[in-house]
Amino acid sequence: MEIFQNGRFSTGGPVYQIGVKQADDTYDIKVYDLMTKAQAEAKLVSMGVKSTPAKKPKKAATPKVPDYSNMSKIQLEKLMRKYNIELDRRKSKAALLKEVDAFFSGEWAIS
Repeated sequence: MEIFQNGRFSTGGPVYQIGVKQADDTYDIKVYDLMTKAQAEAKLVSMGVKSTPAKKPKKAATPKVPDYSNMSKIQLEKLMRKYNIELDRRKSKAALLKEVDAFFSGEWAIS
């Protein structure tokens, strides 16, 4: 059993109930009382159900960084197009490599 939000009070605050999550992501409601989160947590404890910590969302997979140091300007351009980044091949290879480095290190800024 778990606590889940099932609407809002007339004041705008969230309404919580207690139930069991089904395979189709719906809930089989076990306690129909409309409660605040604190009340629902207390009710769950009084029912003898240990609360389980919320699952942490999985981190998004970081893109595998290819070895681009020896790529030509054309290869760099094709690589970055996979990430919807358009490089300006009129720039020097060193300048393009700085842009690619910035992208893969997370310092990329759209200008």
